[in-house]
Amino acid sequence: MQNAISILNLSKTYRIPSVLPWRKSRRVPALSHVQFDCPAEKITCLLGPNGAGKTTIIKILAAIVLPEEGDVTVLGESVFKGTAALRQRIGLLTPNERSFFWRLTGYQNLDFFTSLYGLTGKKKKNRIAEVLSLVDLEPDAKKPFRLYSSGMKQKLSLARALLPKPRVFLLDEPTTHLDPLARAEIHRLIKEVIVQESRATVLICTHDLAEAQKLADHIVLLDKGTVLAEGSMQGLREKLYTGHRVVLEFERIPEQGWLQGLQVMDVRSSDKQAAIEIQDLSTVPDIVDAAVRMGGRVSRCIQEDKSLEEIFSDFTRTAE
Repeated sequence: MQNAISILNLSKTYRIPSVLPWRKSRRVPALSHVQFDCPAEKITCLLGPNGAGKTTIIKILAAIVLPEEGDVTVLGESVFKGTAALRQRIGLLTPNERSFFWRLTGYQNLDFFTSLYGLTGKKKKNRIAEVLSLVDLEPDAKKPFRLYSSGMKQKLSLARALLPKPRVFLLDEPTTHLDPLARAEIHRLIKEVIVQESRATVLICTHDLAEAQKLADHIVLLDKGTVLAEGSMQGLREKLYTGHRVVLEFERIPEQGWLQGLQVMDVRSSDKQAAIEIQDLSTVPDIVDAAVRMGGRVSRCIQEDKSLEEIFSDFTRTAE
């Protein structure tokens, strides 16, 4: 199967009731004709700012929310027409998890949720032991959930999602509020345990560009309920930004206006440095020559990649 998840022309609006009884409620669009695919056994990152519609997509995929238009298929089957067996093949992790029992231990919580999947006796015990081992929570299994750190709570959420051996994982902001070490551990579990060992497909929602760069095989840029672009990291760079950035460092700064008449898209100057956006690298010798002619002394000239954060920021501004 080439694609494990297919989002087909998805639209959703929410009704916001008025606080004043004589005023009508208003409808706020959350998604507008969203369409994209998630390759099987890969990590797809749904990347966008808060309010972009990422959580709405996750809720629709989990059949928690129904859209006004469109359909979603998981493993070749429509989620809205799917069976209970299909839903058990989907693992869900949401932020700020409140459905655990705080007085119970981590093991007792998993024991309860495993029972909901119909496992009993030795099979249940073996599966709980297996997922606790996978997320490295065996030493803390007998601690009450209320004593868990944020990282341990996220690990237990991941363990619960692993219980039915799902083929698709929906992870909504899985590293929110975590410190760098806990975040790195969750990233490791996603890549090594879920994708490499379990050979599952992951759709992860985040607004963290560094997280997307580290994890994603496929990225979908979402803003204001609309897909702006999708593709691999390198593919997005080429699609969203066709220019080049050259950084000149000076021992002596050239006179003002030294770039006048040259084919320059943008320039940002700081103390003894100029970051210049150009369309064609063949312009570089002319830029260096102009700096020298105007009294500058160039100590270094390097080409620098524009960050995905800058590209995404520029692209969302252009789309407005």
